Amino acid sequence: MLKTLAIEELEVGMYVKDIMLKNSDHKVKNQGKVNSKKTIEMLKKQGVTSVVIELEDSDEENIQEQSIEQISVADEFSRSCEVYDEASETVKRLFLTAGSTKPLSAEAVGLLAGEITESVLRNEYAITILTRIRNKSTYQWEHAINCGVLICGFGLYLGFNKDTVTQMTLGALLHDVGSAKVSRGILEKAGKLTQNEMSVVKRHIKWGVELCKKDGFDSPFIIDMTANHHERLDGSGYPRGISGDKISKLARITAIIDVYDAMTGDRPYKKGDNPLNVFRFLLSKKEKFDQNLVQQLVKYLGVHPVGSLIKLSNEKLGVVIQGNRTDPMKPIVKLIFNLKSERNITPTDCDLSNENVTIVSAVKAEDFGINLTKIIREVV
Repeated sequence: MLKTLAIEELEVGMYVKDIMLKNSDHKVKNQGKVNSKKTIEMLKKQGVTSVVIELEDSDEENIQEQSIEQISVADEFSRSCEVYDEASETVKRLFLTAGSTKPLSAEAVGLLAGEITESVLRNEYAITILTRIRNKSTYQWEHAINCGVLICGFGLYLGFNKDTVTQMTLGALLHDVGSAKVSRGILEKAGKLTQNEMSVVKRHIKWGVELCKKDGFDSPFIIDMTANHHERLDGSGYPRGISGDKISKLARITAIIDVYDAMTGDRPYKKGDNPLNVFRFLLSKKEKFDQNLVQQLVKYLGVHPVGSLIKLSNEKLGVVIQGNRTDPMKPIVKLIFNLKSERNITPTDCDLSNENVTIVSAVKAEDFGINLTKIIREVV
């Protein structure tokens, strides 16, 4: 059996049948078993973006065993809430531990990455809805969890296999762990940081890599994501100011997800921005972010991601609970509020692809006195 993998998924011991070069629609014959990590690095430097590998029968059986039955948002949601709440406690302990001298718990975070991945495989929308719940006092670990969930779903959407995506999810949970060593006074400062304060913030990369290596999180995936998520294509990032092809696809994905969640999240000193505005920002920074990946993220999440509160043409407000990749402006929505009577209504599902109703705009829950966290938890 043959299977196509992204170059980032290629592992030592695999038998390569063909390779695909960057900016080429043609496979290049280059058969052979991968005997070392140096071979993989050499292929990357040569511009190889994907490979065709030959699987043993046992490998095929393992892939089949990994398949998970998909279920509805409603059926998965209560379980995804449990996973997310468990994640909150686990990652909170992780960040508190990282700020001390105690070792990080590799086993607990590893298990969490696996649980998130399986939840997303069962239903890609259920746990993703929870990333729209914001609490400024828990931003630090909330950001880590959300990046984990978003990178997990995005990685699967891009075609990475389950094991690779689980590693990506683990890397995302850990990518900002070094910020635990930055003082809250700096992290929560409302005004512009001084040069000295900014230099402290930038050191969170070094601290994060050191923490990960010290406590067993030393896979190339995790180190790449932790070390390079603030690098930019034009060389304007930090800590090394590397640019272009020196930044891996994995680091580019992490950079985009990191910025998306940071800009849409509530901080102690500011409210999060609308996802649509953040998409526009990412698309406007062509020199900094991989535009193909940004466009893919927009397609994956949708113009109004699940968990968004939107105003409809029937004078109702609703929460997006399931996307529609065929027609992104016609998701499935849970109607919750009547604008004419200015009252909450009995939550009702509305599939915009079957209704003569259109989305007018995204709205802010606080403008209507709506507790979006409570709504999402109770009515989805």
